[in-house]
Amino acid sequence: GLRVPLPDGWKATAVGGDLHAGPQGRAVLKLEKTQRPLPTLEQLLAAVEGQGAVPQQKESISSFVGVRYSISVDGDDAGRRDAFLGVRQTGPRTIWCSTTASARRDEVEAAMTVCRSLSWEG
Repeated sequence: GLRVPLPDGWKATAVGGDLHAGPQGRAVLKLEKTQRPLPTLEQLLAAVEGQGAVPQQKESISSFVGVRYSISVDGDDAGRRDAFLGVRQTGPRTIWCSTTASARRDEVEAAMTVCRSLSWEG
């Protein structure tokens, strides 16, 4: 199965076919298993920028592609928040990872680490 290494104090909960993770009582990361292939960094950047977001950090290796970005809240550039979208290919699965609107900056960083560290056992 899917191995999800969570930071101390985080919990994971199955919601439908997805997995939501975060500190007790808050979901800050959504993991979605798909059959879609690993996108290119350019495809992921286009998706993020198409939503009006500004990429802050990007990473692409053979089994992982991710973009950390900032996006305005309610169209207010002064109220920008950090977010993350990434995809990890592990074993037979492609896992899409995305932070939720409630994720704080340090939680976005932790979510990136979780997504990057996903593995498949069995």
